[in-house]
Amino acid sequence: MSLRDWEIVGQVALRQANGKQVTVTPGSFTSVEAAIKDWEAKEAVRQRQSVEELGRLVNAALSRMCRETPR
Repeated sequence: MSLRDWEIVGQVALRQANGKQVTVTPGSFTSVEAAIKDWEAKEAVRQRQSVEELGRLVNAALSRMCRETPR
């Protein structure tokens, strides 16, 4: 993700992410760019955790399948 993915108008930044519109304002940050970087960092962590959880589910399913498959 980069700043060019955002539509910045004044102190409001907009973009589509995961099929939803995201609106970022500076809030407690010094600039809208700083707020965007914070949102992107949090989103990267969320996506990583989501992929890790999916990996655990797939591993559990494969392990179960291997145990239950007659040899």
